[in-house]
Amino acid sequence: MADEPGLRVTYCSPMQSPQLRQLTTHPVLPLGLLLSLASLTLQAAEISVKPDATGTPQLLKAALASAAEGDVLMLKPGIYRETLVIDKRITIKGGPGVILEGTVPLVADWQPAGAELPGVLTAPLSTQPAGLLLDGKFIAELRFDRAQKSGDWHWKTLLKKGPPLSGFNEIKALWIWHPKEKRAYLRLPDGISPATAQLTMVAQDKPLIAVKGAAGVVIESLELIGGATGISIGEGADRTVVRGCRIRSYEDTGIGISGTAGQCTVEQCEITRGAMEEWAPSMEHNRANYEIWRIHKDVGKYDRVGINLFRAGVGNRILNNRLDRVFDGICLGDYKAESLDDPLPDATHGQGTLIAGNVIENTRDSGIELGVGCVEVEVKDNTLRRTHGGFRFKAPRIGPVFIHHNRLIDGSPFNFWFSMDSSPAEGYIYHNTIVGRKPALALHVEKGKRDFSIPKWHVLNNLFATKEGYLDEPDKGNAVDFTSAHNVALRKDASPWPGDTTKDKGSRYGVPITLNEQETPAPDSAAVDAGMDLSTYWKGKPLPGAEKGTSKGAAPDAGAVEVR
Repeated sequence: MADEPGLRVTYCSPMQSPQLRQLTTHPVLPLGLLLSLASLTLQAAEISVKPDATGTPQLLKAALASAAEGDVLMLKPGIYRETLVIDKRITIKGGPGVILEGTVPLVADWQPAGAELPGVLTAPLSTQPAGLLLDGKFIAELRFDRAQKSGDWHWKTLLKKGPPLSGFNEIKALWIWHPKEKRAYLRLPDGISPATAQLTMVAQDKPLIAVKGAAGVVIESLELIGGATGISIGEGADRTVVRGCRIRSYEDTGIGISGTAGQCTVEQCEITRGAMEEWAPSMEHNRANYEIWRIHKDVGKYDRVGINLFRAGVGNRILNNRLDRVFDGICLGDYKAESLDDPLPDATHGQGTLIAGNVIENTRDSGIELGVGCVEVEVKDNTLRRTHGGFRFKAPRIGPVFIHHNRLIDGSPFNFWFSMDSSPAEGYIYHNTIVGRKPALALHVEKGKRDFSIPKWHVLNNLFATKEGYLDEPDKGNAVDFTSAHNVALRKDASPWPGDTTKDKGSRYGVPITLNEQETPAPDSAAVDAGMDLSTYWKGKPLPGAEKGTSKGAAPDAGAVEVR
């Protein structure tokens, strides 16, 4: 018989518990203890949940309400059209075809907006949607409070004409909610009518799944579509695990960790933004294509982060995830602490974070951002491909932060990028491979009120297969005061200190570098044995990943891999 919609609860039998089976044959245990243990065992349950074809509401809420601490919710394939707040220690498991859907049909009386806004539609909406989608893809939203400046970037002009250079070739569609008029304005792609368009909306600014006030929650193998945020891990949600989930579209954040939640793990997830416009950045200096970035950053809802650690706790792990076509990939930081003039809210935010084994591709902004204290943070074995900002440092304060064995491929306009302000943190960038046209390192300050400085940073044993060399031309007043040694660069005139070999000992410039499809040098490459021994470099101890025995030859190879 096929499963019927609704809940099915399977409780563990006391006789199925080896511990209880052993205790029930013990002749001297008190009866009260036996009854207590039996009760605890009986509470453990596997709760099967199956939606019907019409998407019966509140199934997950009902299942959660019926669950006890430690229970497992087993979701059968189907679409669950609800949001869920998990406030008890449970496991929620899905599989192929298990979908949490956050959008609802947008029913509105669309009419032409009038002669002032040709081609624009408008409809009354009493409350502001958290997102608007066409055929399942998010339409770029203008923020009314940010798009009031007269000229090309005023909201009315943008709705009529699109951005000044690209029109609607890059952006495709726009919408805005007018808070005074309580109505939405919408510009659809040419030839599409609201009568035939599949318009949906995210009605509320809520995560599809929020975990708060419960530690040890496990969320596994779910597909999440069309939420303001996919999964939010908040206060009191320590040791939450998100594994094998696929977030196909989101308006704000894919997976967020905040509220000092610590020792959480996000692993083997796939995350994409799900936008109408193409979020693969142009690798050329294309100002028209760059207007996609400007719509969101200058007059829209700011960044859309794939995995965001914002005022997160200690010991979080972000492992082996794949992020594609997102605004920012993985961020550890706090927008209120991006200048040294701003106080650091809490040095322990993000302490001990490990970001490892992730693949991040096609970002409209940074691949990985690091800020706040950056205490004992390690970022290793990640691949960043076609990212707009590569690694971006937003004034890390303390350290140590270790960034090693990463591959950065075709980053533009920057790969490693110090921005916003000086970084007084103790930091190490070593054994990374950077491939492409743009320089490996850039020092460009946006908010600092002082000369730029990074005196405690060390750049060691890297392979710079970049046509434009090692260091981009620094902004005026920026000190080139970091430590550098034993890097290998394709470009001959690439040294940050031209003519001064004392400041870049052991580095080699203008050497041929041939890489295979995996960005690995040939066995006879100049990168082989070109590095320095880092096994005692950090206060007499090894830098992580550079312990004795990790190199194969006479010396470590420069770059992210040992060639032979």
